[in-house]
Amino acid sequence: MLVTDPLAALPDVLHWPTETLDRLIAELADPALHPTPAHRLARAWALGARFDRDHDPATLAAALADYAASTYRGPRRGTVGRFLALRHLRAAMHGRPADLGAVRAMVAEAGDDPVLPGSAALLLALTDVVAAFNDDPAYDRAEALRRLDELAETFPPETELSALVPTMRMALTVKRGADRGALADAAAAAEHARMLLDSDDPDPERRAAAGVMLAGAEGLAAAQHGDMDTVTAKLMAVTDMAGSMPAGPQRAAIRRLIAGGSGDEEGVQADEPGLAAGERAWRLLLTAMSILRPALDRQDVAEVGRGVRVLREAATVAPADSPHRVTILSMLGQMLTVQSGLGAGRPALDEGIRRLTEAQREAGGPAHPVWPTILMPLGMAHRAAGRAALGRETGQRALRGHAWSVLLQAGSEDAATAARDAAVNAKLVARWCLADGDPAGAVAALDAGRCLMLYATTVTMDIPSRLRGLGRTDLLARWLRDSSDADVRGEVLAALTGGELTEAAVPDVLDPPPLDEVARALATLRADALVYLLPADDEGPGGALLVAADGRRPVHLSLPGLTTAGPVAHHVDRLGSRAAATPSRGPLRPSLDASHSPFPDISPRDAGASDEPVAEDWRSGLDALCDWAWRVAIGPLLSTLDGWRIGRAPRLVLVPMGDLAAVPWHAARDRDGTRAVELATFSYAASARLLCQTAERPPVPDTAALIVADPTGDLPAARAEAEAVRAAFYPTAGLLHEASPDAVREWLLSGGGSVLHLACHGSVLRGIDGSHLRLAGGRLTARDILAAKRVASVGLVALAACTTGVPSGDYDEAFSLATAFLATGARSVFSSLWPVPDDTTSLLMFMAHHYVRSAGKHPVDALNHAQRWMLDPGRSVPPAMPPQLARQARAMTTPDVAAWAGFTHHGW
Repeated sequence: MLVTDPLAALPDVLHWPTETLDRLIAELADPALHPTPAHRLARAWALGARFDRDHDPATLAAALADYAASTYRGPRRGTVGRFLALRHLRAAMHGRPADLGAVRAMVAEAGDDPVLPGSAALLLALTDVVAAFNDDPAYDRAEALRRLDELAETFPPETELSALVPTMRMALTVKRGADRGALADAAAAAEHARMLLDSDDPDPERRAAAGVMLAGAEGLAAAQHGDMDTVTAKLMAVTDMAGSMPAGPQRAAIRRLIAGGSGDEEGVQADEPGLAAGERAWRLLLTAMSILRPALDRQDVAEVGRGVRVLREAATVAPADSPHRVTILSMLGQMLTVQSGLGAGRPALDEGIRRLTEAQREAGGPAHPVWPTILMPLGMAHRAAGRAALGRETGQRALRGHAWSVLLQAGSEDAATAARDAAVNAKLVARWCLADGDPAGAVAALDAGRCLMLYATTVTMDIPSRLRGLGRTDLLARWLRDSSDADVRGEVLAALTGGELTEAAVPDVLDPPPLDEVARALATLRADALVYLLPADDEGPGGALLVAADGRRPVHLSLPGLTTAGPVAHHVDRLGSRAAATPSRGPLRPSLDASHSPFPDISPRDAGASDEPVAEDWRSGLDALCDWAWRVAIGPLLSTLDGWRIGRAPRLVLVPMGDLAAVPWHAARDRDGTRAVELATFSYAASARLLCQTAERPPVPDTAALIVADPTGDLPAARAEAEAVRAAFYPTAGLLHEASPDAVREWLLSGGGSVLHLACHGSVLRGIDGSHLRLAGGRLTARDILAAKRVASVGLVALAACTTGVPSGDYDEAFSLATAFLATGARSVFSSLWPVPDDTTSLLMFMAHHYVRSAGKHPVDALNHAQRWMLDPGRSVPPAMPPQLARQARAMTTPDVAAWAGFTHHGW
């Protein structure tokens, strides 16, 4: 054997039969043979080989002890050191206690394998990965990613070791996403896995692992975006892949990871001996998930109780510094409150509140990725325990976590996903407030869940200038290098909000404006009330929340018939403007034809005709929708305002929630045929926050104006309209017939001006960035417009195009062309709710500019008067109106509602 020359053939030992290996281990320690330091080093190698077979922590501990005790310093020491470091890491990967500092020291001492330059750096990078997933306090993510970048340049692309680098980066990316709550990291991990599968790597085990990683990452991304069908499909795919793998540690690890979703309680192996405390707590959590998921589906009281007992054990076992501890406590608290409702009563509820409160304390503040997941159930539990006010307050604090999550996301789709969760919880908290007679709290809750993605986009666009102002050139350089990096985003947000975010230090950026600020904004805008229209849902009936400019207490007006079902759903379905949560959402279709227009050769201003037939003209139900709108909301609202003794026609700013934003509330029709616009002045707002920002803007000097006239050459009425508006009201304005997106962007970036009039095609496509104008040679998107924030200042933006007020995402997010211009710095915006007809739009836009320029009215009043003018059979034609438009105006009878009510006002 190797007793006489113990280091002669170390690699051969790996292939020896177990019995032979055990004899060697015993002989190398036999005192009768007078073992030397070389013998002890050889025994460390042999014990490492034995650990590969028995996975016994005691075997590994003995190997490490022999290695440390050996004083041999020859070249073979590095070989043994690297060998044992790798075994130590494998043990840590499977939940065994690990001293990663000792591993790093071993690797540093061992250095590179002479035939594999860079192998020591690779082992250190692998140590970083293990440290990340073991939540080692010494783990430095930025340093770990830096080392991986260096590694990627060390190995030639064709080498076997180079294939390990993207795998490790993928692992660290997934872990960062879990720690930070950054949704994009799951998508990035999936992309890494695709790259591995697309490579020429022939190793079947690595390709199988990459397949599992891809399915897992895609499943995680789907779960984060609420696509549970895809989650189920990916879970089944991973289960099948794991089943086809040979038995061993890799297969066992995959079974553990999917056990919580698959119900594979046995696969978790929570009772495996020798586990580190943190690993055991994690496996107990997975065990509980595998028990509770089916138990809750069946309402199985006994199994829910068993799952709770497992979670209690996990909470007891979890070390104080384990990041899983917050999740364990949160889930335990939630399940105890469920258990209380299944017959366990008040003791379970009280314990649930204690556990959730403990989870809240350990989470620290809204920056923790599961903050809303802790506080929303805690708020519900407080309410169930009879502490309604504390429940409301807790719910409001939960919403701050949503705001932080939206700000943290790098991608629009991820921000939209986070924002949708915020909108759902905001409405629930508002319901709590209304049930408790707290309309002011309801207002704050509703606004906390609105327009977050637009708000986050504008906040992040300000970041470079704000970092320069703080003197943080270090963070600015990292932000400019990669603003999608979740760590960089987290550090930047912490810097901008004044430091680490805690419950005691919540920046204004996470809260909606207070009521007194909203009242001041309303008074500045000469409006009487901000009115939230809240539709009925499973949690309660419909209603309106009124915030008065005079500072009186907010009013809740019950509107039982206010719902997004019935006429609203019918209108949205036929219009084709469903929220982005609906996967089939596509471009809006033209629907004006000769039977509805006196000018059959004039087209609507959508983004182009379609060969697909329209099943039912969306306009045919508009009058019924307007009758419904009066009956269920506008009639009762105006009656309530009569009691305010305003002394004139009321002036309202509406914030319709959900699909109610698709309704032309200003066109609501009373039984006698009177339209709401004839009785009151209406404006619209995406949120109180955006309203307050707009109210602070000073008047824009009557300087440069820009008018875009039919840049695609297929809207003759739009061209005539734009030329007429310029000739009559803005003779010094720039007039662009072939305006490109770059031309409009350059005008905005140069500072803007008093008026921007865009007579062109507009459309909304699926996807959160789908709102756009079609100009010469390309599209001008909402995101393009936002790029001019804090540069452009525009007095009035007239979006004389189709669907410019329709968001490309969820209605509550209000991410549209109109809101993009407002967020950029516009003072007032006209925008449209549907595909508008080319001919009547020209008349309406001309008259709106007439009332602004010739009558000196604010834009909100100008649009109101223009719409009344359209409704008036005895309308008079202004002298400045061109002959062609004047002929159309005189020939026009009272137009249908689609011809005049599609345009709305935002801002001043």
